[in-house]
Amino acid sequence: MVSSFLVRSSCRAVPRISQQYKLTRRSTIIQSSLYSSSSAKYQKSYKLEGTGEGTKVEITTNTGHYLATDIPKPMGGRDTAPQPVETLMASWMGCTQATALFVGRHLPERLSISKMEFDNIEAFRDERGALQLPIDTTPEIPSRIQRITGTIRVYERRGNPISTEQMELLKEQTEIRCPVANMMLASGCAIDVEWVDGSFAVV
Repeated sequence: MVSSFLVRSSCRAVPRISQQYKLTRRSTIIQSSLYSSSSAKYQKSYKLEGTGEGTKVEITTNTGHYLATDIPKPMGGRDTAPQPVETLMASWMGCTQATALFVGRHLPERLSISKMEFDNIEAFRDERGALQLPIDTTPEIPSRIQRITGTIRVYERRGNPISTEQMELLKEQTEIRCPVANMMLASGCAIDVEWVDGSFAVV
């Protein structure tokens, strides 16, 4: 299925790779090299195996779990599982939750979190970054998620109020320390998600 905004032109023999893409790749390789050489003993790895048939991919992890992704029927898929970007957002939620619990325990004024609610979370991207043609030219628009909005309600275990300072520090350090959120922010994604005290939030 081709969207109306796609730009068509004849294919070229030699793909044109943008200078920005080259510089980004080079920077990533350099950073990876520095990381592996200086911090190898702290490196944590995640190992997965996957098999794709059509638009569906079935994935297993070395920790014994299974997940799958697919895309909706209007996009050419079978809609048998969440979209890859939906699983990315689910990963962000799970990583944020786990990291926030750790951060809360280590705040100067300890914050014991009983529950977090992720409300009306929505991610936005410009699909031209993935679909723009010709295919041998790097799109001018990035394909990544550009913005995330919504609300996170945080509940203190004993129902005590969470101060503004505590909440700001919790949000800041969670986004810095959560591997998924940190990667999103580093890509240029804006995480415009409000953190509020769930005990006093108006639903």
